[in-house]
Amino acid sequence: MRRLLAVIVLVLGAVLTLASIFLLLYLTMQSEIIENALTRNLAMLGTLVAGVLLLMGSVYLCTRISVLLFSTNDHPEIPGLRSDDH
Repeated sequence: MRRLLAVIVLVLGAVLTLASIFLLLYLTMQSEIIENALTRNLAMLGTLVAGVLLLMGSVYLCTRISVLLFSTNDHPEIPGLRSDDH
């Protein structure tokens, strides 16, 4: 079961990252065709912020799922790990 979940997490990470890249490419192309310089610069700034949030979010989500999936009770200092004694 853990092997199947590991493959799912790997595929999820790849899909999230690829979807983020395609969305950022679309946003960049849309912001490049704006005529007004101030509006174009604001759109590029928004694309930059969206890129950081999307890519960091996908890395965080995949890392968090992996930690929850493969964690043991050997590290009590890490909050949120599953406990087998419930």
